[in-house]
Amino acid sequence: MDPRALPDRFSLLAGELPAGGSRPDDERGPYETVQARREGTVERDGVTLWYAVWGDSGPWIAFAPPFQVVHSEMLKATVPYLSRHFRVLTTDGRGNGRSGRPQGQEAYSFDHFHADFVAVLDAVGVEQVALVGISAAAMTVLRVAAEQPERVTRLVLAGGFADSMPTIEAMRKRLRFEDELIARDWPGYLDWFMATIFTEPHSTKPYEDGVHFGWSTDAQTLDWCRHGWLANDMREQAGRVRCPTLIIHGDDDRRVPYFKGQEMHALIPGSRLLTVGGGGHVTAARDPVLFNCAVRDFVGGPARERTWTRAMKRKRRALFISSPIGLGHAQRDLAIARELRAVHGDLEIHWFTVDPAAGYLQREGEHVHPITARLANESRHFENCAGEHDLSAFFALRTMDEIMTSNFMTFVDLMDAEHYDLVIGDEAWDVDYHYHENPELKRQPFVFLTDFVGCLPMEQGNAREAHLCADRNADDIEHVARYPYVRDLALFVGNPDDVTEAAFGPGLPGIREWTDRNFCYCGYCLPFDPQALADTERLRTLHGYRPDEKIAIATVGGTSAGRHLLRRIVQAFPRMKREVPELRLILVTGPRLDTSEFHGMPGLEVRPYVHKLFEHLACCDLALVQGGLSTTMELVATRRAFLSFPLQRHFEQCVHVRRRLANYGADRSLDYATLDPDTLAERALAAMHEPVRYRPVEVDGAARAARRIADVLENRHWAR
Repeated sequence: MDPRALPDRFSLLAGELPAGGSRPDDERGPYETVQARREGTVERDGVTLWYAVWGDSGPWIAFAPPFQVVHSEMLKATVPYLSRHFRVLTTDGRGNGRSGRPQGQEAYSFDHFHADFVAVLDAVGVEQVALVGISAAAMTVLRVAAEQPERVTRLVLAGGFADSMPTIEAMRKRLRFEDELIARDWPGYLDWFMATIFTEPHSTKPYEDGVHFGWSTDAQTLDWCRHGWLANDMREQAGRVRCPTLIIHGDDDRRVPYFKGQEMHALIPGSRLLTVGGGGHVTAARDPVLFNCAVRDFVGGPARERTWTRAMKRKRRALFISSPIGLGHAQRDLAIARELRAVHGDLEIHWFTVDPAAGYLQREGEHVHPITARLANESRHFENCAGEHDLSAFFALRTMDEIMTSNFMTFVDLMDAEHYDLVIGDEAWDVDYHYHENPELKRQPFVFLTDFVGCLPMEQGNAREAHLCADRNADDIEHVARYPYVRDLALFVGNPDDVTEAAFGPGLPGIREWTDRNFCYCGYCLPFDPQALADTERLRTLHGYRPDEKIAIATVGGTSAGRHLLRRIVQAFPRMKREVPELRLILVTGPRLDTSEFHGMPGLEVRPYVHKLFEHLACCDLALVQGGLSTTMELVATRRAFLSFPLQRHFEQCVHVRRRLANYGADRSLDYATLDPDTLAERALAAMHEPVRYRPVEVDGAARAARRIADVLENRHWAR
């Protein structure tokens, strides 16, 4: 879907920022996934210029500031990765971001823009550097390369031009249009501008990011900046460039036409031209994997040692990517891995995940690849998106684009360094998405697992959410239709009836019918055999629970998003304890919650982490849990009494999980927002004494999944 198709245009953008401000930053600086090694400012001509250095070693790369409708956070999908291989310098141009905003047109000239950039290079002490100029910044780096040839080792020019001379009537007409629009309709100008530079389908996220960056300045300042970039000519300087130069340009660039990139290619001796077929204006934001790989390979990092092993001497190896949100994925993935080893005893499995999943797997004797120390942790991102027992899962997924790109680039580095016969991705949305966007990077069979299909809007009447959910779903549908070979096998962890009948969106297919065509079903995958946990007296003795006490366990997963639910449960506990004096409440808080506020109440015990929690749940008298699939299905399988409290606006917990639980006769969900502590206590005690009548959960799901995966590994035809 075209970003310009957003209904009611700019009014749908969330979190509009005041003119002259900047986006709120946490302790990590502008990016979620990397910390600046050094930040500072330079004073030049009375203007403060902010800069940051990223990375510890390797050649220098410096990004010159482009047109000030954006600031350096535009590079959030590229700087975190490049800083693993290089020392990267970024700076905000005067007029936006963290740099100053002087008053008056005379403060915004191309001479100032160029001198500002050189001043930052000098202040940081950069002597030999590869320069990157995106869009108008191409003129800046061309001038630096021409005037300081001994300093510049490489040039990368993306969506750029060597001159901004308005030589034809069409250009002058557009300039007049922009002058008028920016003067009378600042929001409309930002909307128009970002829709012009992000012309690729399904570009709503970079489009919205761009509008946010634009709100970090104001109409008057940006108008001064615009005129400072106009009527400058660096064509003569381009002809004097002697360093290797890479030009990246989209042939559908509607801001800077493709022929401008071709002109630079003709002007710069020995330059290379990388054409992005169908690409728009900002490759670094819209196609970051291509941009990152192109810059990495062109600039060249420090020499790396590697070992190449002859094909027939290589061990058979699989990489298992396990979603780190909670432990449910890791537990079921380990069950599948063990079944897979039963089929292929020589198969070596490496794991690609972070805590808490990584810690669980290591406790179980599994090999978590060392490169995963570079992965950004998704849990922290989800926590930052959560309110009081409220998490819009869709927008949390949507806004983790930087994390997905960064983690995929780590995956790319691993694939470059080591050989795997198979990659298995349990809800590895980053790998699945970027493989479809860059199918040439796929080098081995890829198996994709998920227990839900389709993002769903949760707010009635929210046109923006509905539109964006449908856009994401349409993107996925089009990916699979165009590149069916990216997923050698798509496994749905469940049964056909577990898939909702809802549509992906207006004009899109039904989720169930599409899933039937594009996935095979393996049934639910338990991490244990329920029969092995049927002796509850043995389990209670094993884990230190007395036969004369009632055990209630409250658990909220591996993120801190469950703190409010735990508080509500603790508030309800005194009444529960009065009515059932032998009641003992175990709070399993997860490793990311501060547990100090929960101590000091008789009968209450706090544990940050419990290994194999499912064994404890299997012998408890009552469980109080969030609405996640893994924990609730474990309780169904072991026939335990429980209540679940789905996070509000969490489409997976509120729709997909509840549908599945209903299929097993086990939808025990309550609305957190309507429950005061007394009501919660009453409902909990009633649930503890009610008999359970759940349908049995299949016990062969992991084995069925493993057999399907083994067929892929052995290159055998598989049938749904």
